[in-house]
Amino acid sequence: MTVILATVTIVFVLSTGGVDGYSSYVPSSACSDMVPAHKVPGQTSSPPYQLTVDKQTYSPGERINVTIQRTGSETFEGFYIQARPVGQDQPVGTFTAIDDEITLVVDCAPHTQNAVGHRRTNYSLPIVQKTVVSVIWTAPNVTVGDFQFRATVLQNFTTFWVNALESPTISDPTATQGATNVPIATGAATPPSSTISTDGCGVAKGCYGVPDGCSPPNCDLLSTWVTDVTGENVIVEVTGKSDGYVAIGFSRDKTMADDDMYECVRHPTDGNIEVFSSYATGHSRPTRDAANSGVSNVEVAYSNGLLSCRFYRAVRPTARAGAGADQYFDLGNSSYHIFLAVGPTVVQSDGSVQIRRHTSRVYSDQPVDVTSISLVATASAPLFVKLHAGLMMSAWMLTVSIGAVLARFYKPMWPNSTWCGVKIWFAVHRAVMSLTVLLAIAAFVLIFVYKEWTFVTGSNATIHAVMGIIVTSLAVIQPFMSLLRPGPDEPNRVVFNWFHWGFGTTARIMAIIVMFLGLDFPAMDLPDEATYVLASWVAWQALSEVILEQEGLLKCCGQTKATDKPSDDHEEIEMETQKSPSSFDLNPEPQTPKPPGSGFKNGFLAVYLLVLTGFTAAMFSFIALH
Repeated sequence: MTVILATVTIVFVLSTGGVDGYSSYVPSSACSDMVPAHKVPGQTSSPPYQLTVDKQTYSPGERINVTIQRTGSETFEGFYIQARPVGQDQPVGTFTAIDDEITLVVDCAPHTQNAVGHRRTNYSLPIVQKTVVSVIWTAPNVTVGDFQFRATVLQNFTTFWVNALESPTISDPTATQGATNVPIATGAATPPSSTISTDGCGVAKGCYGVPDGCSPPNCDLLSTWVTDVTGENVIVEVTGKSDGYVAIGFSRDKTMADDDMYECVRHPTDGNIEVFSSYATGHSRPTRDAANSGVSNVEVAYSNGLLSCRFYRAVRPTARAGAGADQYFDLGNSSYHIFLAVGPTVVQSDGSVQIRRHTSRVYSDQPVDVTSISLVATASAPLFVKLHAGLMMSAWMLTVSIGAVLARFYKPMWPNSTWCGVKIWFAVHRAVMSLTVLLAIAAFVLIFVYKEWTFVTGSNATIHAVMGIIVTSLAVIQPFMSLLRPGPDEPNRVVFNWFHWGFGTTARIMAIIVMFLGLDFPAMDLPDEATYVLASWVAWQALSEVILEQEGLLKCCGQTKATDKPSDDHEEIEMETQKSPSSFDLNPEPQTPKPPGSGFKNGFLAVYLLVLTGFTAAMFSFIALH
């Protein structure tokens, strides 16, 4: 009898725990109504949590990051998420857990993985108190119409909210957003139609975008501002092309030191986005205000490479006592330069996310009163940046092109003329190549002085910087290599020629890539026409070298008799020349006849230099005017 009672008791306890507890996972029985089997009613108040997504449209097979996070100080122990078409209760898509220790994918039908909930793997430890959880949802291979993510969240066993969290509506691909809107993902209490838009700029709100006059998603950086109905807060919006952070700062000058800053930061692991009130002291990393002073009503989003935040910033300096108080500016009584920046983030050992040095930064040309409505113009590129660009364009578009063409195709030309005791081609080649090295070094030093001898990070910026260093290094090596040039009859002369040509050609090709990357920098704010001009120059340079390479096959101008033998332009022509005949020389050496095709080559050289100068002048104009 005792055995029977013990057995019944064990079965009863196990079955009760299996029905009522589920502290270790979410059962499939919750698929339909999403209600925990806890035998207590759910809460009817607003939950202190929110459900956010990083996209508001989808296509078949696309992945969406879904996040539950607290909005206050309350943690949560359990959760349950589904994606449901609007007006239906059948889950769609599949989920993938990011952290298998606290997340478990659920099959609401065999092998569907169409729901996800909490998980407990270590029963010897207390249930993990969560502040944020993210999962990945993958769309079906066919569209299912508009849908929403719905969630039940459990603060503890007896306190939970059933099906109370919902995301903005995720739209079918046939109903996409307009080109001037950037979605803001918010909690269920905020209308999902909230957007960052350029509509009303200069009329209903102030705006500052780069490039000037841009509209999302074509803005590299954009900020808008308007005071709320009370006049006590400025509603600030900021968005930028970044997966790390986008920041806005208010500065008394154009140096961004000892200033008021606000960071919109995306966690690289879980995708969580936060806004921090910060202040800069000197040129070091900004210091965050522990109380996040002056910031409220935060809304965030990350979609298609655009990171966006909206928040309220108190106008008056009523916060940030002590350290940082001098950098909490009174926006109502003064005007400030607006700084916008984007860059990467780094996860610290304590799990916090800090911003790294910006990869792009712009600032307003004039101080701005953010309590009024205005359209703000971007300050022109800093002088050092313009000089850097101009010097590099001079070096790699103009001087190096002239030197390379003369050395490659014009060695046999002007056989009876010298400059400074050497052949004309070599005198010009040596002069322009030396000038190339000097221009590259000057541009290199200027940009490092401007960047305060720090190395930039970020995709295009890093590639531009690394390749620029390599190009400049190759340019500096070339004249030192020339000092080691063997004599014309030495066997190593061929090896030297190949190395000299190889280093120079590599530098020219890499310089072209570096220049194209530089055209995209927001600080330069160059128009699309600059890219077209640079591409046209590349085409002209390639065409010119092809024409000169094939010049020997063109029966024109200089080659008049079939018995004339064209000179071999590939032959090594020495730099020194024989003495030139003169009226004072009683024994002049006979003049060398002009090589065949001289007339054509001289004429083409004139056209080549004219067009090359035109392209370079056009690029100078773009740099100077922006």
